[in-house]
Amino acid sequence: MAMRIKHENTTAVPDLALRVIKTELNGQRQNLSFLTEDKSTYYEQIFTSRKRWLENACRKLYNNTQRQSIAQALTDGANSTKNGYLLDKTRQIGICTMAKVACTNWKRVFLAMNNVNASKIPGPSIHGTVINYGITLNKYSVSEAAALLSNFTNVIFVRHPFDRVLSAYRDKIEPKPDGHYWKGYGESLVKKYNTKNESVYTYPSFELFVRHIVDSDVSTFDVHWKRYVDHCQPCSIQYQFIGHQENLNEESNMILKILNIDHLHEFPKRDKFYKMAPTNELRDRYFSELKPELVQQLYNKYFEDFYLFGYM
Repeated sequence: MAMRIKHENTTAVPDLALRVIKTELNGQRQNLSFLTEDKSTYYEQIFTSRKRWLENACRKLYNNTQRQSIAQALTDGANSTKNGYLLDKTRQIGICTMAKVACTNWKRVFLAMNNVNASKIPGPSIHGTVINYGITLNKYSVSEAAALLSNFTNVIFVRHPFDRVLSAYRDKIEPKPDGHYWKGYGESLVKKYNTKNESVYTYPSFELFVRHIVDSDVSTFDVHWKRYVDHCQPCSIQYQFIGHQENLNEESNMILKILNIDHLHEFPKRDKFYKMAPTNELRDRYFSELKPELVQQLYNKYFEDFYLFGYM
C-alpha cells in the first residue's frame, strides 16, 4: 500500500521477537510453539522490542518540535484519554484501554486490583463502574494526571486496525433496529449516502460505515473506532508493555506475571455476548465488499496506527 515508511535499525530487534512480530504482521494468530523455555524471558524480550519499535516510529513520524508533552497530549485528548486510562495508584500501574481491544476484561482486572469484585458485573455495565469507583484519570487535573503517568508502568493493548474497525461495525452498526448505535449512526448513514432521487442504500452496510470514517475528521471519531494515536497518545506517554490482541490471553497473563500481580486476578475469558468468528475469515468476507480505492483511503486514515504499532 502507499505511504509505507521503510523501517531502519531492525537489526536492533532480537531475532526471536522479529519472528513473533512478523507472524502478527501477517494477520495470523501467533504460533508460539517455538517458545520451549521460560516464556517470561522471551516475552520480556518481545515487549522490549515492541517498545523500541514504537519509540523509533515516533521519532520518524514526529520531530522533537511536533511531539507533545504528556500534559499537552492530555489537554488535546482530555476526555477520551483520561476516561479510558485506568490506574492502580498503590502499585503505580496504568493501562490505556481501547474500545474493541479487550477493554471490558482489562477493566475487570483493574477493578480487582483496586479491591472491587467485578466478576458478576455485566459487560455493558463495567464501563460506568470504573468511573464510579474512581480508578480512571478523569478525576485528576491535567498536571496531576501527567505526573502520575510519568512515574507509572504503562500498558496498552492494540490489534490490527482493520480488524478493530470491522469489530466496531459488527458490534455497533450492523443491522440492529432497536440498538442505540443504529439510531445514532445507522439511520443517519443511510440518509447521508442516499441521493435525493434514489434510495440506493436501505441499511448501513460495511461499505457505508467505512465511507463515513473516511469522510470524517479523526477528531470526531466515536471511541469505538477512535485511533490509538489520538486516544492513547503513544508518542507522548511511554508504554513499557505493548500487548497484541492477536495473542490476547497469553500476553495479558504474562504481563500480570511480570508485574507480580498475577495472584490478584487471572485475565478473564471473553464475555459470551460478543460475536465469535475467525478473524481472517471475517476480514476477507467484509473487506471483499470494498473497492481497493476505499480500502486504501481507510488505510491512510489509520496510517499512524499501522506504522506506530508495526502493522505494516
